[in-house]
Amino acid sequence: MKRKMLGSIVVLGAAGLVLGACGNNKDTANGKDGGKTETITFINHKTDWETNGKWDEYMAKFNEKYPDIKVEIQTITDYAGQIKTRMNSEEYGDVLMIPGDIKPEDYGNFFEPLGKKEELSKDYMGLNDRSYDGTSYGLPSQMNATGMVVNQKVFKDAGIDEFPQTPEDFVAALKTIKEKNAEVTPLYTNYAAGWTLSNWDFVRSGASGDKDFTNKMTSDKEPFATGKVMNTIYKTLYDVSNQGLIEADPTTSDWEQSKVDMANGKIGIMVLGSWAVPQVKDINADTAEDIIFQPFPMTAEDGKQYLPIGADYNYGINVHSKHKEAARKLIDWLVNESDYAEENGGLSAKIGADYPESLKAAQDAGVELMEENPAPAGKESLFSAINDQSELGVGTTDAEKQRIIDAAVGNSNESFEAIMKDFNKRWSDAMAAVGE
Repeated sequence: MKRKMLGSIVVLGAAGLVLGACGNNKDTANGKDGGKTETITFINHKTDWETNGKWDEYMAKFNEKYPDIKVEIQTITDYAGQIKTRMNSEEYGDVLMIPGDIKPEDYGNFFEPLGKKEELSKDYMGLNDRSYDGTSYGLPSQMNATGMVVNQKVFKDAGIDEFPQTPEDFVAALKTIKEKNAEVTPLYTNYAAGWTLSNWDFVRSGASGDKDFTNKMTSDKEPFATGKVMNTIYKTLYDVSNQGLIEADPTTSDWEQSKVDMANGKIGIMVLGSWAVPQVKDINADTAEDIIFQPFPMTAEDGKQYLPIGADYNYGINVHSKHKEAARKLIDWLVNESDYAEENGGLSAKIGADYPESLKAAQDAGVELMEENPAPAGKESLFSAINDQSELGVGTTDAEKQRIIDAAVGNSNESFEAIMKDFNKRWSDAMAAVGE
């Protein structure tokens, strides 16, 4: 049997897919095992929901509608890393959260098609990322906005009543916060956690106000040049780091503690998704009203501010599952009937759903939500191909954002300009390598 390696994932050939459908399973055509209760496994990253009993609560509600489907929950702390290891075999549950770094052309090797994107798009947002060649392989667990989690009391205590709308005003505001209270960290990067830094990439479409921003990057040989959106975003990260407006030693930052510190007024800003708002609010009921969400401090050419929204983890069905009908019922219930999205600070993928509480402040300020346009037909994998070839990790890895911070705080001798020059060269070389 031939095997093709995809990073740490092994893709089985057609023969492997046929073998995967065989075995000693006793399911009948209607998805039941002799009419008995059917058991499916749902693997996900929500370890907090396993420990606080929230998953038990949700599955009890699911069983009110589907009493013959038992759901076994498995949660993984290092989800992105460990689930890919499990996907080297056929044993990766029945329902799972689709990892973010699988190439679109490989979706069909791992996941069951959920329907035609054109039809599903009538009811759901966020289908671009997990669709390929007109077929959708996932449904978003929620839509997240990416921007800034803000403790507004920290700003008000420093005499700042309106959230900044330009990078220059933003840096100035953080300096004022530091001057007013040296015990407060104006912006916490969460450098050590790593994955948090990808949020600086995810703000790009909203900062630009362009629904085709990412698609246009695939034809821009210098997307990190001075004056362009990516350069401005990274320069903001560099400036706040260079001017001592971040944690004292970013290499030892602590993700869990940062949420506690923000809830208690010791941190002003963290660049994250809207999903983080309820996590911070839940830490301290007395300060919950202080925690709001705002866009990255850039105004688009049309004079408006935008919050980019994109799908969080998508629910997918293991293509080797023996319980696909039951698995689909669970996914549909989670997306259409449960409160999962709202409880996690996100917007439901259902078109027309109400704004969650986490986004009300931005909505009241006139900020508009923006979902990027899909890539043109035949170019669904182009951005990821260039991104992978360049090894810049835009939206996928943390190393280059850490590199910017290291340069800013003096842990390296690089200049910001030299880093951006390197980024442009690697990007243009990658475009040439993949044929664009």
